[in-house]
Amino acid sequence: MKFSGLCFSYVFQVLKISMEKSQYPKVLITSIGRINAADSSNNGMLLRNLFSSWPKRNIAQIFSSDDNGDEGFLRHYYQLGPRERRMGALFYKLKAGVHATDHQKTDLGGLNRNRSSSTRIKAVLLRYFVDTGLYELVFRPKLSTQLLRWVREFKPDIIFAQGYCLTFTWLPVMLAEVLRSSVAFFCSDDWPTYIYTGFLGEPTMFSWFMRKVSLAAVNRLMDRVDIPFAFCEPMAREYRTRYARHFVTLSHADDPERFDRAEPIRIHAAEVFCILAAGYFNKHRWPLLLDANECCCRLNTHGFRARIVVLSSGIAPEGRAALEEAQFIDIVEDPGNDLLPGYLKGADLLFLAEGFDQGFVSAIRLSVSSKAHLFMFSKRPVIVYAHPQTGVSQYAMQYAWAKVVDKRDVDCLHEAIHSLLGNTDERRRLLSNADTVATRFHLRDANQALFRSSLSY
Repeated sequence: MKFSGLCFSYVFQVLKISMEKSQYPKVLITSIGRINAADSSNNGMLLRNLFSSWPKRNIAQIFSSDDNGDEGFLRHYYQLGPRERRMGALFYKLKAGVHATDHQKTDLGGLNRNRSSSTRIKAVLLRYFVDTGLYELVFRPKLSTQLLRWVREFKPDIIFAQGYCLTFTWLPVMLAEVLRSSVAFFCSDDWPTYIYTGFLGEPTMFSWFMRKVSLAAVNRLMDRVDIPFAFCEPMAREYRTRYARHFVTLSHADDPERFDRAEPIRIHAAEVFCILAAGYFNKHRWPLLLDANECCCRLNTHGFRARIVVLSSGIAPEGRAALEEAQFIDIVEDPGNDLLPGYLKGADLLFLAEGFDQGFVSAIRLSVSSKAHLFMFSKRPVIVYAHPQTGVSQYAMQYAWAKVVDKRDVDCLHEAIHSLLGNTDERRRLLSNADTVATRFHLRDANQALFRSSLSY
């Protein structure tokens, strides 16, 4: 009887593991940034949401950077090192030196002539060798013995590719060819369009060549992909045409009950009309906060107290000083994802600024801001200040969940803010539409279920 009981227990465990594996296959994520246990990275938040119900023993990640030192969201990590690069020792030696200039001005015409020659050389390397992507061709990735041993011990069913650079476009294909695993693909913006084009400010002298290399790598990856995902409907429509295949559509998602439970957190007294913006403000976004500052100046001039609170996960260096000097802007450190709902609910108006620069717009036309769904769930009126061709403007205009100001004009922005101060009907309509859109597209449970069913077998 004891032997029979042990046999039954063993069979039960085998069946349990088999069922779990069919519902939650073992997924190996290949992406640049580590999926930390907690941070404000858009990709990190997106993947933590999608994989939150997954058994952690069934997920692993190969990454190269952004390890914040916490315990991590996953159990299994492998960070690429010198062994995973051709001439890897030289690569990491150069990388350590070049990164010292990474946050300095690297425009050669603007380099201080008093700087050392080594600093100028590092700036040249950063701008013309690293930023252009040439380093990826010289120091190509390779599958080391240690990496392959680690991967084979994990035994992935699916390799989850995201790309964003040549190394992480090549790597999942290399692994799939060795392991014979299925490949899934998911990215949150249209990086295949802008990688090494000059969009990020890199020199364009080699872009004609790097674009050929990049497009060949992307097409090879897409040919190998078995389970393609797209981020929001605009990207899904475009990718279906571009790559001639069906893409499963996922969206940024969250749990609405998290917002319902949150108590409003106000930065200013109740008599101050609080406009809140949140996120990372790059060179295309931070100047738009100064437009909102000018609107607040006009409102205050007419006796209406208004201020802007910026919950900042980062500001482009050249913009921080300008924002700190702005009369009606208060910069608050990013409170983290857990406290964010309270801050959003504590505002009177939410301000989603994307950009108007044509190059930037072309890169984000297929993606929707990672703040959009959070703003919807907060049940506060939203103004989208962005070019009409951006993904978030098109999304807001299509479903009317926000008031859109689609040209950069302080008068138009002021008029939009002023109209939401007193037009109760318009505010009510926007909130109703936002609730409908959030429920239709952005529920975490629904997105997780679609994601899980697409990966299951």
